[in-house]
Amino acid sequence: MAQDKTGPTLIVLAAGLGSRFGGLKQLKPLGPGGNVLLEYTTFDAIRAGFRNIVFIIQTAFADDFTSLVSSLPSDVSVEFAFQDQTWPGNDAQYKRTRPWGTGHALLAARDFVHGPFVMCNADDYYGASAFKKAAGFFSGKDPESLDYGMLGYRLDATLTDHGNVSRALCALSDDGRLTSVSEHSRISRNGKTILSAQEHGEDIKLKETDRVSMNFWMLTSSIFEFLNSEVREFIDQHRHAPSAECRLPDIVQDLIHRGDVSVQCLLHDDAWFGLTHSSDSEAAASTIQIMHDDGTYPTPLWKNNA
Repeated sequence: MAQDKTGPTLIVLAAGLGSRFGGLKQLKPLGPGGNVLLEYTTFDAIRAGFRNIVFIIQTAFADDFTSLVSSLPSDVSVEFAFQDQTWPGNDAQYKRTRPWGTGHALLAARDFVHGPFVMCNADDYYGASAFKKAAGFFSGKDPESLDYGMLGYRLDATLTDHGNVSRALCALSDDGRLTSVSEHSRISRNGKTILSAQEHGEDIKLKETDRVSMNFWMLTSSIFEFLNSEVREFIDQHRHAPSAECRLPDIVQDLIHRGDVSVQCLLHDDAWFGLTHSSDSEAAASTIQIMHDDGTYPTPLWKNNA
């Protein structure tokens, strides 16, 4: 079905390898009907008025994802963008096993987006309220606006009992705009203390109330002009670094500091859970079952398509 260029798009990042999880967590069955986490994200987005869905995946898993989305409503446009075929991933001198990061992943969707969009992770649960908030944010906004948005979660609500996590720590101005966003790759709770482990130097103590990005961004297609040059420059500089990642938060921070864009942080304290480690699956499945039992989601999930 042709894309509805007048409505917002949902972009789901699903090309990661799940190194901490130990497998392709994007396809881990969790719901009572075997539904995976990204199906609940898609369900909530559709209910909020999103009719264009783009899944960013790796070519090797195309058949799995095609089968996965076969139950989506017929009035929803679905596209697949392939991160491993996106410039410069198809150039032999840049090939590597690990994906190039969220900035590079988003660039793969540039031909499928015309206006405002939400970008989020396949392995996180955001809930219906997140997409309602995003729809409100986009209402009346110029489709090429340089005023972006993101959801800011409390740090203590985004941790797991089963190991460390990566989070993007946010600093905000008095009017709630993002002034900086910094990646912390090994955050964990030690008793009542939350620490960010550092490879060099002392660990950093963080506050429970610190705001973090869970990679729920409200952007417009204007960002792709920036991404094209930013990603090209990054990969040219790091082509021989197998673990280097071109992260979207780093790119956004550079754009903010240059004055190219602004980002509103919408404080968001509603439910979140996700899959970082394989041991997170049991709690996630239990929570989803409760939401089916209380009617938050129908059983089967796609029985009453939006």
